[in-house]
Amino acid sequence: MPLYQYEPFKTPCKLCGKGFELTQKISDPELSECPKCGQAIHRSSPSTINTPHYSKPLSISDAKASGFTVLKKTSKGEYEKQ
Repeated sequence: MPLYQYEPFKTPCKLCGKGFELTQKISDPELSECPKCGQAIHRSSPSTINTPHYSKPLSISDAKASGFTVLKKTSKGEYEKQ
């Protein structure tokens, strides 16, 4: 479910401050008044969205240069350093 940010038209409100975030279904109607104080509110544009950054897999030399110990599986349950 998406997270929506609501702000009162007259800020700051004594009860809800500069606004609040609310998790709603996409099919739910947009709120028109604050559930705490009853003041008229509007849905603000979403702030920046943090998405994961995909990068290439580390090579063995990159992992070693970063300080990781690289292990190679030799047999069932046994590993050795590379």
